[in-house]
This record gives sequence, C-alpha cells and structure tokens, in this order.
Amino acid sequence: MVEETGLQLQHLESFINPEPTYYMQHQQSLAKVLSPGRYQHGIIRNKLIDYSYAAGDLIVCNRGIDEFVRWDSDIRILKVDLPDEAFRAIANEAGADSVEIHSSTHFEDKRVAALIAAIQAEEEGGSLSGRLYMDSIAQALASALVQLRGNLKRSLPHYHCGLTPTQLARVKHLVYGRIDQEISLQEMATAAGLSASYFNQMFRRSTGQPAHQFVLNARVEHAKDLLKSPKLRMLDVAISCGFRTSQHFARVFRSICAVTPTEYRRALGIRS
Repeated sequence: MVEETGLQLQHLESFINPEPTYYMQHQQSLAKVLSPGRYQHGIIRNKLIDYSYAAGDLIVCNRGIDEFVRWDSDIRILKVDLPDEAFRAIANEAGADSVEIHSSTHFEDKRVAALIAAIQAEEEGGSLSGRLYMDSIAQALASALVQLRGNLKRSLPHYHCGLTPTQLARVKHLVYGRIDQEISLQEMATAAGLSASYFNQMFRRSTGQPAHQFVLNARVEHAKDLLKSPKLRMLDVAISCGFRTSQHFARVFRSICAVTPTEYRRALGIRS
C-alpha cells in the first residue's frame, strides 16, 4: 500500500463464497482486474447481477455505494482509492459545489489504463519517484474521471500559458528551501496560488518536465555538490537531499545520471 499520499493501493484477492456479502464503498475508486473471474452484485440481496471479467478490465467504483457481492470464482484485483481532495480541487476550479462520478462495471479508456499501469510500475520499482509523483497521478486520474464519467455544473477551464515568473520563483524557492524534506503537490500548487488540479500541467509547460521530476533532479544536483566533500558519508548525503535511505538515493541518482553516487565520486578523484 502507498501510505505517503492520499492515493491508496489495495491488492484484493477474493475467493468463491456461496452467500452474498454486504459491502460499502468508502472512497471514489478505480479497480483493475489482475486475473480473470466472475462475481455477482446488486443492492438487493436476492437479486444479484452476473458479471465476468478478463485480466486488465477496469471498473469505476463510486463512493457511498452499498451493495451485496457474491464471488463465483477466485479473482485478484488492484484497487486504487483516490483522495477526496483531488475531486474537491476540480470542483472548486470549475465553480461547482461537488463532483458526481457515474460508476461503470466495464470501463475503457487508454489514458486511465496508462496511469494505472504507471502506478503499478512505480510500486513494483520500489516507489523511487516518491510522494509528489503519486500525487500527480492521483490528480490526473481524478481529472480523467471527471471528464469521462463526471457531472459538474460548469466545464473545466483550460489554461494556455505556463506559470508566471513570480509563480515559478515561489515554487523553486519552496523546493530548494526544503530539498531535504518531502513536498506535496498541494504545497507546490499553494506556493503558485493555484489549485492542485492544474498546477502540474502549468508547471510542465513552464519547465518542460513534471513537478515530481523537477524535484528529483533538484535533489540529485544538490547531491552532486555534497558528494564533492569526502567527509560526508553516503547516508549523510542521501538524508540531506531528502532520500529515505542510501539505497533509495543510489537508485534515483543512477536513474538520472547513469552512474552510481560512488562512481560519480570516484570520477571526481575522491575516495570515500
């Protein structure tokens, strides 16, 4: 489970059960079927509808729905719970009081499928990109659901420009001033005076890279300066640049620089 962001992942594994089970959906969620299976569900215990799924199928699960579920076969599912704040930000930006998402038992969209695949890859890779990356994906998923399955009183506004120089300077000041700490997408958006739902899009137009990648690059550049000091241990450098462990630091550093921190230091003629 990804615990450092509003976005939560749950790996569910259900088995054949003869009796319907009551279930309440507490979050707006997306589910990806990982293994084929069948189940029945409905709001009336003795009137359930049959559904069959193949691996890769997507389901939009609405917050607040209560129903009965009976599994007709074993099945594995990845459930992605989206944070309420992501939808509140979109509603505020559109001048609406709230967002209503229509559920879908068989949902198809290449963009959403790609975003969920990115979440899986990030999880399987050890969450190298960190909290900001997952915040950005959560916001992108929420925006996609609102556009494809949502009900808003007004259409979403579109920005055609990037951040102003003042906004960009404020965001960079925040990033560089807290290079040793986690920074959320909301904090960066607040520094720019924007809602989180469109900040990442505008930031990318201004810098040519998403916010999470900018932060990682800033940390690695700071690390390069610290690595010039032979007195600093690798763990000291990692922590000073906002990485949890020296192993995490080494993986991110290599992914950006194509060499490990130790190899980079040796190339400078420094022996730890």
